[in-house]
Amino acid sequence: MNLSESKDFPINTSSLKEVRTFSREVFEKINLDQDLKDELVLAIAEAAQNIVKHGYKDVEETTDKMEIKISLNDGQLEIGFFDKGKPVV
Repeated sequence: MNLSESKDFPINTSSLKEVRTFSREVFEKINLDQDLKDELVLAIAEAAQNIVKHGYKDVEETTDKMEIKISLNDGQLEIGFFDKGKPVV
């Protein structure tokens, strides 16, 4: 099975619920153990929260979006996060 889905989210903590919902919906299409799906949803939500908290630290308002992309190609799962926030090192 091959799959590739992405979605843009506003850069704010209130969008984290939408991030979890999107992730769950994508993982329901993939044959994975439920515990693994739950762990992946949590990890994605935490990474998105880190983008908001650290990549946009001291930014009061922005029209920037963060894109989350989940792909499965030939059994390889890839999760990507794309934003224009400050790099965190």
